[in-house]
Amino acid sequence: MATEPLGRYRPLSGAVGLLVKGLAILLVVLGALYAVEIHLWLGIAIFRQQFLGLVLGLVLAILFLLLPATRRHDRGDVSRYDLVLAALGLVCGLYVAIWYPKIANRLSFPTADKYVLGTIAILLVLEICRRIYGLVLPLIAAAFVFYAYFADYFPGVLATKGIAWPRLAGDLFLSPQGMLGLPMEILTTIVLVFVLFGELMYAAGGGQLFSDLAVALMGRFRGGPAKVAVLASALFGSISGSAVANVMVDGAFTIPLMKRTGYRPEVAAAVEATASTGGLIMPPVMGAVAFLVAEYLNISYGEVVLAATIPALLYYGAILVQVDLEAGRAGMKGLPPDQIPKLGVILRERWPFLLPLPALVWTLVALYWQPGRSGMLAVLMVVVLAFWYVKGMSLRWWLDVLAKAGIAAAEVIVIGALVGLIVGPTDFTGLGFSLTLPLLQIGEANFLLFLVITALMSLILGMGLPGIAIYIMQAALIVPALVKMGIAPIAAHFFIMFFGTFSLLTPPVAIAAMAAAAIGNADPMKTGWEASKLAVIAYIVPFMFVLSPSLLFQGDPIWIVIDGVTAGIGVLAIGVGLRGFFFDHVGLVNRALLLLSAVALLLPATASRFAWEANIAALLVTAVILVGNYRQARRRREATEAVAA
Repeated sequence: MATEPLGRYRPLSGAVGLLVKGLAILLVVLGALYAVEIHLWLGIAIFRQQFLGLVLGLVLAILFLLLPATRRHDRGDVSRYDLVLAALGLVCGLYVAIWYPKIANRLSFPTADKYVLGTIAILLVLEICRRIYGLVLPLIAAAFVFYAYFADYFPGVLATKGIAWPRLAGDLFLSPQGMLGLPMEILTTIVLVFVLFGELMYAAGGGQLFSDLAVALMGRFRGGPAKVAVLASALFGSISGSAVANVMVDGAFTIPLMKRTGYRPEVAAAVEATASTGGLIMPPVMGAVAFLVAEYLNISYGEVVLAATIPALLYYGAILVQVDLEAGRAGMKGLPPDQIPKLGVILRERWPFLLPLPALVWTLVALYWQPGRSGMLAVLMVVVLAFWYVKGMSLRWWLDVLAKAGIAAAEVIVIGALVGLIVGPTDFTGLGFSLTLPLLQIGEANFLLFLVITALMSLILGMGLPGIAIYIMQAALIVPALVKMGIAPIAAHFFIMFFGTFSLLTPPVAIAAMAAAAIGNADPMKTGWEASKLAVIAYIVPFMFVLSPSLLFQGDPIWIVIDGVTAGIGVLAIGVGLRGFFFDHVGLVNRALLLLSAVALLLPATASRFAWEANIAALLVTAVILVGNYRQARRRREATEAVAA
């Protein structure tokens, strides 16, 4: 068997290909069994670090065998040094899995085996992350490790006692505050399960169901292909957990369809990129980030999903409004009836694929199951559906699906180890306080400037990373400063999650927009800016729920409803202002007034002393402009009809 060449991966075959697939399948199986706590059912006591160490070893071995050192490196056979690096990664993992019970009580005592293997593990994690994500993130992590060792030599508030390398390497390798800490545990026990869920759902035909549903529901309306892209990507993106993967899966169908119906290439690509990225904030799964937020805040999954509901609706509402107005301005029509599948036929043939999602939500919200356990129930449901709908598939087909899930999960899990290299030194040296102190001083002087700076930090830190990795990094580095400024913890987490996630759309990196541009043969930078325009609500709403968390379903229900309704009108106003069209073309002055009114309408009424008055004034301005535009369009239509008569 040959591993399928997925992008930058080596197309392996023979014994090495079999080894990679075997390791990837083993990773998935071990993660699934640990998620359902099979070891407790069998009466087997193991340390968490034992399991995580074994997972780290498997992940490093898989990735070093798959990823060449450089993009121009020979993508054929695995080089000898990569074989050595893969073997070293496996040795480090097996060391923890086998010997951890004997060293657990003396972790703080440095010994040669700990710091030698710890040094190797640190270097391996930095190198494999360089191969996956580029230089920036490993350099950031290396800087934190460097600081922990040389902290004596830093000036001012950064000065503290440095940590000797034998102890630092051992602690980063083995302690719960290092590479085998909470970020990696969450990624291994929760995210891995949902990666498996997404892979199985797509392979079994669930992804096609979402696409067909989107076409059936939205295809007949003007700009139908763009609305299909928005709905399909929202549905599948919530499960997939990867904006880029969602772009590649859905975009191959939706982007050419949008171009054929009249959308400019950069707009077609931007619509797909924006909709796919929004899946990471879309309940119920939110690309598995919902479970991480719940873990960090120690709240129920239901509270997280409820908090995400209004922002997600506003986000996708803003995209739908803009694509509709763009279609209206260009005079586009919906898809021909013969290209729209029948909704009844779709549901009759594949409705069971809709069952795993409500089952997932029910077990998490009503039965209070652990996310890993709920995720495995959803996985088992999809397995049953696959046996029914994908009949006659060989054992090889099933093993290939498991291997793909294992490889996809490996890239995500290793980021947990890298985050440990940031969190560990921050915790060991007290650097977290030193880093937040300048932010807090800015916040005391100017709260809005403080929010802008933290938003920019989130955008910069998130560039080029998957959504889950973005969130974990920023939860460790930025959230403490937000909370210390008095921001509600859930608002602080959502604030950094939004800006980190939408760094995937923000130029100059904008990897989701770049992927969509490649499919649509569009200019990458134009696509990035167009995507930022479509996603503009995502850059505004976080400031609003920091000022007043009513948009996160926090507070008095009456104000939640009022703020939700005014924000919805604000979404319409911002769409008209950006696109310059409602029933007829809108002039520049009115567009500017609508954009200002939109910001005021998005402002929660309880956010400040004059917020309520601003809401009323903005409603009046918006109503006057939109009604006037409707009358202008009617007069133009009547004049045209009179001339024609």
